[in-house]
Amino acid sequence: MEESILEKSTSLNTLLSSTREAQGLSLEQASKRLNLSLEQLGKLEKDGLEPEKLSAFERGYVRNYAHLLGLEKSLIDHYFADCHHKYSALHSVKAYGCSTHKPLLGRSIIKWLFVLTLVGLVFVLMFPVFSD
Repeated sequence: MEESILEKSTSLNTLLSSTREAQGLSLEQASKRLNLSLEQLGKLEKDGLEPEKLSAFERGYVRNYAHLLGLEKSLIDHYFADCHHKYSALHSVKAYGCSTHKPLLGRSIIKWLFVLTLVGLVFVLMFPVFSD
């Protein structure tokens, strides 16, 4: 219970940086594992970070960072309680088990037929058949 009260009074940037440091993880290591720039990661740990002013993408970065650090989702969501739009309506197609269909030119057989047709056309134009 006391730990819960302590965590709620801790600022988000302090929670992230202290948890990372407690795990012996450097900013560079976390940056590589999250595929985020050092600048972006540093912004999340910077003093004066205001969670309610973060964009949807930045809130996603915070959630991914928290997941990497092993922090509970409910703890991070507490910092976004004042945000009007906590979650995006966008979801991965894979989350619903739907298959994606490529457009006609996205299929490899169509691409190869198109390329072969172009090569044939170039060959015919470069080496015209002469009739007697």
